[in-house]
Amino acid sequence: MNLSITHACVPVCPVCGSKMSWTIPFFDREVDAVVRRGNGYHWRLCRACGNGFPSTEPTLAELQIYWNRNRIDEAESPVTQEVWRQRVAASRVWAQHSYDFVVPFVRSDSKRFLDVACGLGETVSLFQKHGWQADGVDADPNAKVFHERLGIRTTIGQMESVDALSRFDLISIAHAIYFITEPRRFVQRVRDMLDDGGLFLVVLSDLLSSLNASYPGYVHTWYPTPSSLIYLLEQEGFEILGSQQFRGSRMVVARKGSRTTPRAHPYRAYWAHLSHGWRYRFIGKPLRAVASLRKRIMRA
Repeated sequence: MNLSITHACVPVCPVCGSKMSWTIPFFDREVDAVVRRGNGYHWRLCRACGNGFPSTEPTLAELQIYWNRNRIDEAESPVTQEVWRQRVAASRVWAQHSYDFVVPFVRSDSKRFLDVACGLGETVSLFQKHGWQADGVDADPNAKVFHERLGIRTTIGQMESVDALSRFDLISIAHAIYFITEPRRFVQRVRDMLDDGGLFLVVLSDLLSSLNASYPGYVHTWYPTPSSLIYLLEQEGFEILGSQQFRGSRMVVARKGSRTTPRAHPYRAYWAHLSHGWRYRFIGKPLRAVASLRKRIMRA
């Protein structure tokens, strides 16, 4: 195990600016395998804050490939209807759970909501039904037709597309923050758009769970764990109010406040990255197989 610290010729952590880091495994599409590299494109883990980041951020074309895989092609109507049904069902589950989780933390007069990377718009729709002035923003122009079906107000574009003068009581982003370029600047932008005491809700896949087979890859701009996410939020003036695990993801709600000294657990994150493969192989994979078998038996 290489515990050496690299001080020069290394990318700077986009969260804390540290140059001290280790190499960590990532999925290399060129060789279709999980590898570690000391030169060329590779992934690193910040020794100061425990954040994972690539040596080179993906281009817009790289991200476009990922987004296109998650879009619905209207020309394939039989497939579209099934994909649409499954995605709507999943989106509604997450929308309801996010709403139930965050509502106990909001003020009684909180009514302005923004969902970043709103996808199919189900979370925006749910908040709207509960009387919120709800808005969404998403980069996928193909999503607009689904927003129109729901009768919700959305903007197609990046976060910068939202009116700079707009202020919100609650801003959320679900399962998309790892595709945000310049994460620190993004969190600062969120903070600027929140009223005093406003809330920021982040839904983050537990990427290093033993049940998760994922690795950092070309479509990710950074690779946060709940710990490094909390570090970033505290660094940028957020107070963590609550956290909850649900379906292999972690929901974190934070309130706009004053800057505090952030906590960091880099060694814990480093070990989690290095042990991820064998943990999934010997723990996660068997557990998932048992769960799948149980479902088949119950359906029989």
